[in-house]
Amino acid sequence: MPMRFSGQQELGQAYRELLALCDRLETLADSIPRRIDMTSCRVIMTELPEKLRRVHALEETILFPAVEGRRGTDDRDALIARLRAEHDQDDRAAVELVRVLKAVLDNRASLSWDAIGYMLRGFFETVRRHVATERLILWRHA
Repeated sequence: MPMRFSGQQELGQAYRELLALCDRLETLADSIPRRIDMTSCRVIMTELPEKLRRVHALEETILFPAVEGRRGTDDRDALIARLRAEHDQDDRAAVELVRVLKAVLDNRASLSWDAIGYMLRGFFETVRRHVATERLILWRHA
């Protein structure tokens, strides 16, 4: 069983909150185009950037040092570089997603409903996969 380390509980809570937001994104995607929950759009627009930034900041202060401090781990620099690149990609995707949701709220979306649903699904599936991978890394490197 891996050891516990400082910040692990806080990171775990941040992951749970981000995954709950992914569940809301999935519910929203499932509702397109029949009945868009505008309140949910507003909540997601508000919470997504904040929750994603919090998770990334915690990962960089908790997960990355755990990986870097692990002796005998080949390719740890490449792993950290990959994780940083994923953070950048997630951040850019979140900005675009918020922009599209704002356009939906303002009734000026230029994308089709299919494209919006695909965008939502692509984002939450990527974030879920990212969290699962980083949890595995934590378990292996803690």
